Amino acid sequence: MKTISIDHLPRVEGNGGVTATIDGHVVTEVKFVINEGPRLIERLTVGKTPEEDVSIAPRICAICTVSHKNAVLRAMENTLAVKVQPKIVLLRELAHMGEFIESHSLHVYFLALPDYVGFPNAIAMASKFPFEVKIALEMKQFGNAIMKILNGRMIHGENMVIGGFGSYPTREDLVWMKNRAIQFMPFVFHTVDLFCGLDYPTVPESDTIYACCEPGNGQYGLWGDEIILSTGDRIARDDYQSLTNEFLVPHSFCKHSRYKGNPYSVGALARVNVLGERLQGESARMYKKYFGPRWKKNPLFHNPAQALEILYCFERIPELVDDILAISENPPVVPYKSKNGKGTGLVEAPRGLLIHHYEVKDGLVSDVDIITPTAQNAEDIERYCYLAAQKLLDEGKEDAIRDRMDLVVRAFDPCISCSVHMADVKHAPSDDWKEKLADLQAAGPVFIGVGREDRSDDRAGLDLAAGIKELGIKDVYLESEIEEDHIFEGLAGRPLLFIDAINMGERPGKIVVLPLQQLFWNAVLSHRLLPSLTNRLTCEQIKYAYILGVQPESTAEGSRLSGPVRKSLEIILKEIKIPAVPRKEQRAVS
Repeated sequence: MKTISIDHLPRVEGNGGVTATIDGHVVTEVKFVINEGPRLIERLTVGKTPEEDVSIAPRICAICTVSHKNAVLRAMENTLAVKVQPKIVLLRELAHMGEFIESHSLHVYFLALPDYVGFPNAIAMASKFPFEVKIALEMKQFGNAIMKILNGRMIHGENMVIGGFGSYPTREDLVWMKNRAIQFMPFVFHTVDLFCGLDYPTVPESDTIYACCEPGNGQYGLWGDEIILSTGDRIARDDYQSLTNEFLVPHSFCKHSRYKGNPYSVGALARVNVLGERLQGESARMYKKYFGPRWKKNPLFHNPAQALEILYCFERIPELVDDILAISENPPVVPYKSKNGKGTGLVEAPRGLLIHHYEVKDGLVSDVDIITPTAQNAEDIERYCYLAAQKLLDEGKEDAIRDRMDLVVRAFDPCISCSVHMADVKHAPSDDWKEKLADLQAAGPVFIGVGREDRSDDRAGLDLAAGIKELGIKDVYLESEIEEDHIFEGLAGRPLLFIDAINMGERPGKIVVLPLQQLFWNAVLSHRLLPSLTNRLTCEQIKYAYILGVQPESTAEGSRLSGPVRKSLEIILKEIKIPAVPRKEQRAVS
């Protein structure tokens, strides 16, 4: 068994890694690991006023701040039945253009391009591409300027509020945005030609499902009230969970999503694949020039898709400015009276479909759900990394696996800060462990002791397994005794009962019997159960696996159990039922 790990992914936003496990000529699994702790924004906004929520929720991340602001505003205005004036919608879209330009130019030039031109980073790349680096920085600064003018600050601006704007941009500011966007166009064309013309590897390539907002009216756009998929399916905004189906995984703080049991992708490549035929003007010309079948199945084409969207944004800015200037009146903030309601907001962040959902009761937020693009992409990131690793292994190019997985993850442009948005805080259950243990024993479980002999209370599982063996029960193993997979294969159909010390934050010696999956789902229960064991279990075995756990007093170095844990093991042994010997066997023995 061999592991190829990228412990810290370079040139992505946040702290994450990816690991591939190889057994001979087979890649057994790939894990996209996000190590950053949850932001808990959803929990923080509960009990707040709608205005406080609109200020707090976008602080989930400083990279996609305008996207989160627009998402929470659309959700809250749907919740409170607030309808804003057309000028407000146009100004919010203009701010959105600024964020897309800033984010996409940062990613394609400074994070992605070094991979394809042979440099470790953008600073080193500047020696050969000084013009591109300089103008890309100016383009990024232009996007920041748009956000600052319209939202008050480049990051976490507060000017966009429920029902309107706090203060409006001047005519001079708007005209400057229009003229500056037009001045950038030659370099924008260069950007599209550069990234659409790169030679992208053919590994990995595989069909997937794409999802994005349906802007309506046959337009290309960055928000809407429906989700549209490459399958042709459409999902109403309030039914978003039928797409996302978020679930927790044991190896990452980022939730994962599947649509009808399948991974799917969101982001620039999803938008171009689903909505690309709707592009107009120079964007349409470039789309027709470069778009091809490989865009539908190769995740590395997220990069040219972002370049194409940079062009879309620069074309859209002069149109938006003209439409805004045509409306002379600056409408006041629309008041609201409703104190109860539910609502969802759908927008496209640079990295993909972003969903905010809120419920308000008696004027205060009572329920929050935020679904981020990276949480939706995580499954496809793992799948494409797996496909790349296996294909390269088949071709005898094991040395290329690490770099290719790095390339794939970075192409998705993950926003790791956004992805770790929530953790359910749970405590160890207080129900009767004796009753659960009795029920499991009636089904004939297989006991598996887990732990380390040199870590004081962490040896509890090993000592308890040895004690159960001494009672005459046959089906008892230590983790060191089940190295071969065929042992697990022979245990199919029987419940597995792992025995270990688990840190539940409770008093030392507390005993619990839990489904193994509950440890995967629980953010508080700290547990070291040997990964190589659970990785080799089938889904069916995991479903019928449990853990008999004892709260340790200490897991520091040492060979002695603490008093509370030793006493708990004695209590457990008294509850272990020795199987009755059948009468025929009794006669044979006599």
